Amino acid sequence: MEFISKQDFTSHIYEESMGVISRDDDQKVQEALQIGMQTAARYLGRYNTALIFTSSGDDKLKYAELITYIKDIAKWHFIAVCNVTVDLELAERRYKSALTELGKIQAGSFLSGWPVLNESTVRPFRSGSQKKFNHY
Repeated sequence: MEFISKQDFTSHIYEESMGVISRDDDQKVQEALQIGMQTAARYLGRYNTALIFTSSGDDKLKYAELITYIKDIAKWHFIAVCNVTVDLELAERRYKSALTELGKIQAGSFLSGWPVLNESTVRPFRSGSQKKFNHY
């Protein structure tokens, strides 16, 4: 089962509008949702997104906010083809808001209940220096 389905996406775009924009090609809807998930995964580098994105049923409820952000991002990419009956300004505001919130998650502390990557898992590249050492 998919993390976010076309039916879930109807909370952001009416099904009739999806049909017009995609010309009844469900693959285009899935591509937009995949782009949203990949964008979110870039911001969630410290979390096990493979595990998060395979959750289903009641297990998905703890990711409700994340699912909304992914749908906001997916909508912005999906309507690039054609913006029939879609409020572009609202879509752009929600897209930017979703990226801002994901940035806060990326920079902030861990979210309880979300699976964290183990040390054995490949981590994204990170650079920086250690804390300064004071001799006195």
